[in-house]
Formats: sequence, C-alpha cells, structure tokens
Amino acid sequence: MASGKVTGRKERKTVAEDVTPPTPPRSAVRRPPLGGDTDGRVQFTELQLAILRAASDEIIPPGDGFPAPSEVGVVEDFMPRYITPAGEEPTHFPFVAEDRYKAAAETLGQEFVDAGSDRRVEILARVERDQPEFFDQLRSLVYYGYYSRPAVTEAIRVNLEAGHDYRGAPQPYGYVGTIEDWDLTALPRGRGRYIPTTQVKRVQVQPASETLVASHPGS
Repeated sequence: MASGKVTGRKERKTVAEDVTPPTPPRSAVRRPPLGGDTDGRVQFTELQLAILRAASDEIIPPGDGFPAPSEVGVVEDFMPRYITPAGEEPTHFPFVAEDRYKAAAETLGQEFVDAGSDRRVEILARVERDQPEFFDQLRSLVYYGYYSRPAVTEAIRVNLEAGHDYRGAPQPYGYVGTIEDWDLTALPRGRGRYIPTTQVKRVQVQPASETLVASHPGS
C-alpha cells in the first residue's frame, strides 16, 4: 500500500513535468563592437572606392608631413565600420545608410575620379549645396576616420610643436604625459553635509536697487 502511494506521487510529478512548457532562452542583445562593425557586411565596389578616396583627399589634402586619407585606409578600413548595412535603420552618428550613401557617391562617377584637384573641389562644392546630407556624412566619416589613424597620430606628434605628447584617444593611457601628479594633501577631507528639508527657511531677497542704497546709506 505504501509503495503504491509513492509510485503514484512519482507518476503525477512526471506528468506535470511533461505538460510544463519549457522556458524560452533570452535572446542576447547584440552590442556594436568596439571600433565599429567589422563583420564585412558593407563593401564598396572599385568605382565607389575610387570616388570616396578622391573625395577624401580633397576634404583633407595631404602635406606638411601629413599623409593623404587615401594612404591610411580611411575609406576601405574606417568607413564600412560606421555605415549601417542595407535593411537596417541607422541609429548611430553619423546615421549613414549603406544604399543611400553608395548611390550618392556613385553620382559623382568616373569623371570625378579622373578630374584634377581644382575640378574635384568644384564638384564637391556643388554636392555640398545640392546633397547636404550626403556631404555632411562624407565629411564626418573622413574627419573621424582620418584622425583615428595611427599614422596621423604619429604625424601630429612629429610635425606639431603642441602635439609632441599627443596619444590620440585618452584611453587606455590617459593624458599621463601632460598632467601633474595629484597633490593628495590638497584634496578635501571629511564628509559633506546637508540641511534637512524641514529645517530649510525662506530667505527674503532685496531688490538690487534697495541693496545698493543699504550698502551706501550716505549717498
């Protein structure tokens, strides 16, 4: 009799386990990788690469010891990381959608690639006027990409007097070469204090004119 009751309890537990729906696993939230998206989903054609490289070199011309953007991978290495792939909505600065960005670049055509520097500047001025969204995105990607390049960081250190101790991004080193050690004796000691709400008293503030008269009674 006792053994039958035990068996019954076990059977009921087994049935309960069978009908209980499994808990669905929580989907992991995909966080953008450090340094932008690097999965290779955004790729440029040869014509797009040529157009964007030429445009980058006019936005930041080389010289005085600084390399051209086309020489340090601004277009092929940096730009794809910060362009939102086709089919997704841009949610991060500079809000570049792959299809629209590529289509706008291609409107410049082979003519832009083959043109001289002066003619390229004229075309880019027209783009800035007629396609301001694309131009702002292009300029932002060129600026941010260029000054992220190690070769440009080194050029700043070598060629600019004020940049000899420049390290680029402050982390992980921080500005260790440009600030003094903290003077621990000058830091405040003890805990702060506050006035409880029940002890706060209203203060009567005099108008500015009355305050001046009170401070100069003889006037």
